[in-house]
Amino acid sequence: MLHVMLDLYGCNPELLADEIFLWQVLDEYPDLIGMQKVSPIELRYIVTSNPLDAGYSGFVIIATSHVSLHVWPAYKMVNMDIFSCEHFDQESVVRFATMKFQSEDVEVHVVERATRSPRLATRRIESISMPPGVYLSPDPSRKR
Repeated sequence: MLHVMLDLYGCNPELLADEIFLWQVLDEYPDLIGMQKVSPIELRYIVTSNPLDAGYSGFVIIATSHVSLHVWPAYKMVNMDIFSCEHFDQESVVRFATMKFQSEDVEVHVVERATRSPRLATRRIESISMPPGVYLSPDPSRKR
């Protein structure tokens, strides 16, 4: 199990405020790491008592775990987690995030998890149950 945590600084704040762009980033990550998306993307705009802390948080569940992000346009900062029971190319996820968010600086934290787990890796999911009315594509008409 591999957990890559990215802290990206000096990102393009216009991209961090673009809901469709952030949705696309979450949509592209599972394919990038060779994983299977099993949920619709969840992306929410969060407002707090400090206006500088406003920003999007989102995730997508993959068959082997999840990809999540939290963005703060005012701070030009993104935090991402890419976690999977399957190994994936760490360097490609760092390059992709740095390029997509136009980051000037990135901290990378890698944790090998469950090193004593007896669980065998699952290659492909055979079926996914989705609730009625749930879709795996964005609704550009949706307003926050």
